[in-house]
Amino acid sequence: MVPDPPSLTRRQLLAGAAGGVGLTGSAVVALGATRPTALPNSLVDVATNYYPKPPAPSELWQPTVTEAHARMAVELLAETEAESLERWDEIDADERRMRSSGGWLGTAEDSLADGEYNEALSNARYGMQLAGEHLGEARAKQDAVTLEELAERSFELLDRIDAVIADIDGYPVLNPERDLAWYVQIESELQVGRGRAGWTDLEAFDESGTESGDGDGDEKGGGSGSENGSDQSGDADETDNTPDIDDYDPGHVGDITAGLLQAEIHVETAERYRDRLWDDVGVDGGDAAEASPHADHLETVRDELSEELESMPTRDEVQSSYLEDDAEGKRYGPYEFAHDRLARWVFPAGTPVPWRGSVDDDFLLVQVLGLSRGLADWRAHEFAVENLVIEPADDDFDPGHLLDEQRRARSTYESTIEANQTPFLVVFSEQGIGDLRVTDVSRSSWDGYEDEEGAWTPWNERIQNYLHALLGRARLREYPELYDRLVAGE
Repeated sequence: MVPDPPSLTRRQLLAGAAGGVGLTGSAVVALGATRPTALPNSLVDVATNYYPKPPAPSELWQPTVTEAHARMAVELLAETEAESLERWDEIDADERRMRSSGGWLGTAEDSLADGEYNEALSNARYGMQLAGEHLGEARAKQDAVTLEELAERSFELLDRIDAVIADIDGYPVLNPERDLAWYVQIESELQVGRGRAGWTDLEAFDESGTESGDGDGDEKGGGSGSENGSDQSGDADETDNTPDIDDYDPGHVGDITAGLLQAEIHVETAERYRDRLWDDVGVDGGDAAEASPHADHLETVRDELSEELESMPTRDEVQSSYLEDDAEGKRYGPYEFAHDRLARWVFPAGTPVPWRGSVDDDFLLVQVLGLSRGLADWRAHEFAVENLVIEPADDDFDPGHLLDEQRRARSTYESTIEANQTPFLVVFSEQGIGDLRVTDVSRSSWDGYEDEEGAWTPWNERIQNYLHALLGRARLREYPELYDRLVAGE
């Protein structure tokens, strides 16, 4: 923990800030160390915007994207946009200018030219959503595509996904603090790719004996489908049960096409990340004598975490313990707002699941990471509640508490992440680091709305940012122990 900085007098602080918001780093640090009620709220609000924040997780570590990798994605987007514009020029020239990638191609090309390959890849992905939809819709309007062709492409991508899953099955590691970060990225790309490659009626083509129907029909879903959304699978005559392109709205074909093109980028990315990891681990070329399989350890940790999380409460259960009725009806002041926000940010709705979306069983490390973060969140919530400075009877909030919490959170970041930074710790801690980066008070958020019933108020804005700092600090306190559980071998 860093020592508390020396305090300055009120006169020194005001003199240092005179003439505008030019608060120096030392002045802001001193502000965070003063008594919360020592300064005007307006000055403290501004100071929260200048308190030093940790870098974005992507600035601390991100997987290496090569020029060839980024260029592949940008060129695929360029080809997609060019075909889309050509087809729309034939369909309706007035529509042509609205059927591009929305400017993402130019942005991606600029990033590629500047050597910002991660940015170029990201921009190409965003642009493919628009360009792919427009291309698929145009092909459908021109009868230039069939569902069989789309299904064949889906199965090809799903086969490639299954191949990478099989390759990384044992999770061999030389340096788990580095290698596990790469495995998370690989699995994340594969999971998104699988979702993009699947669509509602795909299983019908698999079961009806399409030429490429060796894909796994149990994992398809989450994509767009036919307009009537009917289930076309079954053992009846395939002529009657196999959907036809005419059953689909052109916009739905556009959705499927965009998903497949995005899946292509995600799968290609996973394959390239795997190849890069294999170079580090020594798997490429068959010489992995020094690498140790980590899969058994991850399975053990997964089972342990699942058992620990069985009693995790739901959001409704947590909220009901803090939101009570008073004599005038249900009170919703600073205290209730704070507990409601904490419950929403930490606990899932309905059932106690420690991640927000479903995770395929094939992605073991992503599962374990989700469970670990879920347990960290549960513990962090307990810490945040115990250290909350808001009382049930409060009707306002002093932003000095936010500055003080920013200082404490920054100190925790320095002692937990900055002092022990590894690729996997950065990946593990993304949410906690992100919390510390969104703690600036925006005075314009309530400007002009003060007299409206139920409007966002100054205390809403200040408390929300205070809670980000408090919960971020609490999460960062919990991450190292859980991180060590994942990294440690048998």
